Amino acid sequence: MDPLAFPVLAGTLLTEAVRFLFDRASAVLDRRAGRVPVDEPEQVPGQTQPLLVRAPALSDERIARITGAHGALRVYLSRPEFLQGDDDELRELLGRLRRDLEEVYGRRLPFGDEKEADRPGVEVSQRADSLHGKQVGMRVGGDITERGRAHVDQEAGTIEERGEQVGIEVEGTIG
Repeated sequence: MDPLAFPVLAGTLLTEAVRFLFDRASAVLDRRAGRVPVDEPEQVPGQTQPLLVRAPALSDERIARITGAHGALRVYLSRPEFLQGDDDELRELLGRLRRDLEEVYGRRLPFGDEKEADRPGVEVSQRADSLHGKQVGMRVGGDITERGRAHVDQEAGTIEERGEQVGIEVEGTIG
């Protein structure tokens, strides 16, 4: 993942972003574990509408990634001196966690002065229990520019002998 997928934040904004993502990850993990009903809305200060977990997005793989990120962020929160806005590994971790949480909540989670429109590109999410034909997540007629962003999230329970799952085909420009 490109660390540029998460904005460079510093000081209080970075700490707030880490705390926000940590708290959202905690809420998702609580719902997955059954400590809180999955369909219970999450009231979050600063959000105009409550966040709602989309239960089908709670795949084992996604929960494993959220759990790992949650543990890593716990260390950062306990040792704030480790929080550096230009830390590419931290930005990559935050970007991956944000993407997973956005998929779980079914909406974007912008940070700092970032707005949804500031994140160009295309996102595709596809799920299939069984795949017999070809499933293409994205087909574009060109390259992805440095401002462009493409994200394909696909899951297939079983890909049959003649089935094919393609995340992205690019022959043009994104961004």
